[in-house]
Amino acid sequence: MATCPMTGKGSNALSSLMSDNPRYAEMFDVGSQSANVGVDGDRDYTDAMNALRDAAPVHKGSLRALLGVPELSHSMGPPREEMTFFSYRACEIGFRDNLIFSSEGYNESPGVKTIGPTILSMVGKPHKRLRSAAQSLFKRPKVIDWWNKRWIEETVDALLDRLVGQQTADLNFELCARLPMATVTRAIGLEGEDVIEFRYQLERATFGAAKLPPEEAAASRAWIDGTLRGLITENTRDPGDNLITGLLAAEIIDEEDGIKRRLTEDEIFGYCKLAIFAGGGTTWRQLGIAIDALMTHRHFWEACRDDRSLVDAAVEESLRWRCTDPMMPRLCVEDSVVEGVEVPAGTRVFLCFGAANHDPAIFERPTEYDIFRRKQANMGFGFGPHRCLGIEVARQEMIVAINGLLDRFPNMALDPSKPKPEYRGLEHRGMTGVGVKLQ
Repeated sequence: MATCPMTGKGSNALSSLMSDNPRYAEMFDVGSQSANVGVDGDRDYTDAMNALRDAAPVHKGSLRALLGVPELSHSMGPPREEMTFFSYRACEIGFRDNLIFSSEGYNESPGVKTIGPTILSMVGKPHKRLRSAAQSLFKRPKVIDWWNKRWIEETVDALLDRLVGQQTADLNFELCARLPMATVTRAIGLEGEDVIEFRYQLERATFGAAKLPPEEAAASRAWIDGTLRGLITENTRDPGDNLITGLLAAEIIDEEDGIKRRLTEDEIFGYCKLAIFAGGGTTWRQLGIAIDALMTHRHFWEACRDDRSLVDAAVEESLRWRCTDPMMPRLCVEDSVVEGVEVPAGTRVFLCFGAANHDPAIFERPTEYDIFRRKQANMGFGFGPHRCLGIEVARQEMIVAINGLLDRFPNMALDPSKPKPEYRGLEHRGMTGVGVKLQ
């Protein structure tokens, strides 16, 4: 059983980035992600999702069923009628009309329920109130002036400095996996080896719990709760320059009596756990996708090298072209009609925005990666009221990392001696590796 880590401030801030902890390989392999159980590891499902969209904007059945992939028995709760939205318009309706296509459906997921109360599974005014408590900590100016200077730039520099002098590297493990995990975990106040241990125990306590003996999952939950309680106690006594101190200072209007109040411990727990999952998982995979896109479209890498203002567009286009999480669930709570198709109340709906981002009704040459395409809103990090709260943090991590690579390794190219990187997975898609020649 793991013991609760020390949360003092004297540990080496970046020591975990330099370690060869075997848990990196265990946690950051797209093929071993718990959400990809049953998925064909030799197949890219993009063409199949696009074909379903071209056949009809809305289909009966879950995304997995329509693609012939075994269902995850523990993923979304009790049996329901299921439908999947594939067109841009259908997904836009599903995202925007959140009181009808409700995020509360997440509450049926055993894994999500173990995280506690979060904005992920709320709708309407409760969602807006709780989201507003942390909104200021994730806005673009705050990210550039605080997150970048406090964690992102230092982490990128440390990771890339250790590659200088090497001829080759797998950036999936050396950069993509380590950067977002270290950024968001350090942001809640953890340092050193606690960074990777927290992410490991959180996975075991939540979405990985179904594969563990109950006592092991319970031990991981106790570890996580003990760690967070220690951090909250420490930051209450001695406020730090971190996310937990920011959340401790945040106020919301209580929906019952209209009086301002501070966040509860459970609400702070939920924010921290959600930040680790979303920040440590999606950005890891999306950064690998973005780097691979530039390596396999060499002229865009060279364009970014000559004009750094294009890096932002390169990242944004990667979100449209190959988003890492191509589907989100919703629960339809009243009879509706979407794109001419009846959607009965009680239906579990899957918004397949991976296909929506390739909808030819919205995007020209949608299957092509093109950093010069006309700017249009994509759904790579969701859409509407539940658009990812940490999207600006994720963007800056990727932009700073790619700029760092351009600075140190301007002639970097894919390593022909390594297996060709492949885009794999379904719910959690990413690259099988990002093997490069640095010099």
